Amino acid sequence: MTVLLLAGVLSACQQEPPPPPAHNGYGTTERAFVELAIATDEQALKLLELTDKSDVKANRNTELAELRKLLDAPYVNNHAGHDMPGMPTDAEIQLASTSPEALRQFVHAHLTESLEVVRSARTAITHQPTAEVVALMERHRTAELAAG
Repeated sequence: MTVLLLAGVLSACQQEPPPPPAHNGYGTTERAFVELAIATDEQALKLLELTDKSDVKANRNTELAELRKLLDAPYVNNHAGHDMPGMPTDAEIQLASTSPEALRQFVHAHLTESLEVVRSARTAITHQPTAEVVALMERHRTAELAAG
């Protein structure tokens, strides 16, 4: 089921065909995940700016740096404005800026939903450097959820 979730999430937002698979094992699945994870983390940072969660913000910035290193072509945000699991929308961020309860709920949704996407990616990613970033992201989300 989780593989299907990732496949659906990754294919639902494809606006143009991904580049062909590379010879080093970094293929279309890895690129689609990296692009989705960058878009999600960038939106999450907008939400997290409303919190005092400096450790979570630092984690997202670390992830973004590692994800960008994996790109094999210029990054284009094909997910701008989309409502994706784990990715706060602009409307949610706006509501969270005026409601502490909404902020708490949206941060929790980001953590739990993005963890599901990351866990799905773990089973689909075969490129070792990408798999290492996926593992880092899973450790971050798991620790962040445990911290509350």
